[in-house]
Amino acid sequence: MKTKTLLIAGNENSIHTKRLSSLFVEKFDRIEITSGIKFDWKHIIGAFFKTRRLLRELKPDMVVFYQLNLTAFVVALAKKRSIPALAVAIGSDVLLMPKRGFVFRAMLRYILKSSDAFNAVCPYLVEQMRQYAPKNAKIVLANLGIELVKPSEKENIVYSNRLHSPLYRIDDIIRAFANFVSKSEYASWRLVVAADGREEELLSLAKELKIERKVSFVGWLSPEKNKEYYAKSKIYVSIPCSDGLPNSLMEALSAECLAIVSDLPSYKGLIENGKNCLMVSDEEIAKADYIDKVLQLDSEELKENNRRFLSEYADIESNRRKYQAIVDELL
Repeated sequence: MKTKTLLIAGNENSIHTKRLSSLFVEKFDRIEITSGIKFDWKHIIGAFFKTRRLLRELKPDMVVFYQLNLTAFVVALAKKRSIPALAVAIGSDVLLMPKRGFVFRAMLRYILKSSDAFNAVCPYLVEQMRQYAPKNAKIVLANLGIELVKPSEKENIVYSNRLHSPLYRIDDIIRAFANFVSKSEYASWRLVVAADGREEELLSLAKELKIERKVSFVGWLSPEKNKEYYAKSKIYVSIPCSDGLPNSLMEALSAECLAIVSDLPSYKGLIENGKNCLMVSDEEIAKADYIDKVLQLDSEELKENNRRFLSEYADIESNRRKYQAIVDELL
């Protein structure tokens, strides 16, 4: 009996790519993630030939494009049309890439044209993906699901664990925190910033604002340490310019953090301002005076609303069944 093989075109170092692969283990004997190949414009020709060689060696029964970016485009170019593919949109790929110009819109359309099944992680992404997908494409709404985080005794911590690229506005979080702790009643609070990217620049900002002793840059954390911070932090902040439905937000909500998020179209129909979290507009982010406002919300109502939301959208098993149904259909 032939071994069933799945190839995932995605970032081999991403915890999310690895979590996605775990949802397919019951359907495939072997799961590989594109690795050892530089998928960037400088190495695009070499990446194409290395990918063709990888495909010849693996002979995958199915390919998953996890994030519709340059990696997915190269793999789509290299693979045979007879190999079925699932395209998974997670956020900036569908929301931002088309805005970068004609070449990027053409890339996205090619990836989707090369796919046989389609998935997006939230309703808004489904709408946006439909603009570039083949006509009458069936787009399945599913995400990776999360392992619920059990809250512990809460401390006066504001936690942020998004990447430090400009998209995620960590500098704006630091400015808002400086404003927050300047008030005597919040002077004991501290800000914990996980992930990496611009630590020196952000540390300089904290020093400039004279709050460096209240801000900790903890770098990349193990899943266990990340959960520990969710569990003990009172407030979680995630204010990117664009996003899908991030697992980090769902994990924070499961840990009963009071969440502050940017007011994004992708949250429409999923979570509500004042009901699940505090949503802040670009103008409010610029004013940097919003952190204390989340403490004024009814925390018990938020917890109850978020339990309902998570049971509907974040259950790992229900999402696993959706992905496995796609596999059954394609194979």
